[in-house]
Amino acid sequence: MALFHLLPLAVALLSVTYVEGQVPGFGKCPTVQVQAGFDLSQYLGLWHEIERFPAVFEAGKCITANYTLKSDGHVRVENGENVNGEEKIAVGDAYIPDPKESAKLAVRFYDAAPYGAYWVLKTDYKTYTLIWSCGDLLGFGNVQFAWILAREHEVDPAVIDDLHKLATGYGIDVSHFSKTDQTGCVN
Repeated sequence: MALFHLLPLAVALLSVTYVEGQVPGFGKCPTVQVQAGFDLSQYLGLWHEIERFPAVFEAGKCITANYTLKSDGHVRVENGENVNGEEKIAVGDAYIPDPKESAKLAVRFYDAAPYGAYWVLKTDYKTYTLIWSCGDLLGFGNVQFAWILAREHEVDPAVIDDLHKLATGYGIDVSHFSKTDQTGCVN
């Protein structure tokens, strides 16, 4: 009986997350493997967004993420985008909660906000990275984000295909990916 009363709440939460642009799903988050032996120092630096799942907090073009190490061991996350000719920057904080699982980072962009998952599923550090995030909603559903980033404004389509195949193998629906506009970008 108690589960029946929670169902409307779960549906409402899924509806809210859908309106805000994340990709909702039913059931628990898919089980994935993260990058083995992840090396944060090689990962730092500038990345360009190539593809992403829908996200209300990303509305422009020329989207970048720049990661720099802070003195406390955390990572400064500086996300930039061009929205109608205006540069917008969001600064966040990331860290590795468990050094045994160094590819499972946690990130947030507001001090009062909880940290969310930022898991590196695959990277070669110098060309591409596939990032995934999933949060469970009361055991009834989940909310997912995914990004493909690259060190350059473009990446070989074969690399994208390989990353899509990897994600699909984990049960991640890659049909939610959309290409990010990186034309005419200066950085």
